[in-house]
Amino acid sequence: MTWNLSGAQWRYCAKVGIAAALGYLITQGRLNQYAIYSAFTAALVVGTSVGEDLATSGNRVKGTIAGMLAAVVTTELFGPNFLSVGLSVMLTALIALGFGWGIAVARIGVTIGIITLAVHDANAAYYDIMRAVNTLIGVVVGLGVSFFVWPVHGHDELNKAVTSTLHAARLLLNALDRGEKRPKALEGRLHDAIAAVVKAVRDTQREEKTGHRQPVDVPRVIEALRLGMDTLSAALAEPEAGSLQSLRGRLDHLASTIAK
Repeated sequence: MTWNLSGAQWRYCAKVGIAAALGYLITQGRLNQYAIYSAFTAALVVGTSVGEDLATSGNRVKGTIAGMLAAVVTTELFGPNFLSVGLSVMLTALIALGFGWGIAVARIGVTIGIITLAVHDANAAYYDIMRAVNTLIGVVVGLGVSFFVWPVHGHDELNKAVTSTLHAARLLLNALDRGEKRPKALEGRLHDAIAAVVKAVRDTQREEKTGHRQPVDVPRVIEALRLGMDTLSAALAEPEAGSLQSLRGRLDHLASTIAK
C-alpha cells in the first residue's frame, strides 16, 4: 500500500467526502433510511471529470425510475414473495434495455427494486417516492460539487489519456524490440490507456452539451488511437519487417507535436 497519491487523487477524496456530507445534510424524509440515498448518490456522482459525472447522474436517475416503477407495480399486483422479486427484476431490466439505457442502468434499478420488495413492501410507493426525491437531491449535490469544487473537465482528462497512450505504446514497443513475445502486462496497460481516451472523448462531448466548450485536437486524438491499436496488433502477431521501426517513427512524431 502506498500513500503517494497525485493531486487529482487527493482532490477526488476531498470532493467525494464533501458531496456525501452535503447530501446527508440536505436529505428529505427525516429518517436515515432516506438520508443514505442522498449521501451515497452524491458521492457516486462525483467522478474523474464533469463529463463522467453527468453520465453517472443520468444513470442513477434512470435506474431509480426503472426500479421504482417495477417494484411498485409488482408489489401492488402480487405482494412481497419470490414471484414478485423475480418479476420486478425482469421488468426493471426490460425497462432499462427497452429504452436503450443499458445494463449499467438496469443494475442500479435492480438494487432499488429488490430493496423495496424485501424491506419496504408495506409502503412501497411512499418509500420509492422518498428514495427518488433523495436520489435527485444527491444528483444535484454531486453535480454541484463537481462543477464548483475543483472542477476537472473532460478536455484535461483527454490530454492525460492521450499522453498515457503514447507512453504505454512506447513501453510495449521497447519490449517488442527486445524480442519479448506477448508481454501481456504491457498489452493490458496500452489497452486500458486506449479505453481511457475513448471514455474521455465521450465525457468531453457530454460537457459540450452543457455549453462548456474547449478546443480538442481531433486529428491528434485519432492518430493516438490508431497508433495504440496498431501497436497492439503488432504485439498480438509476429511483427513484419520494419513495422516496429515505422510505429516508433509515428510515435516519435506524434510525441514531438504534443511537446510543442
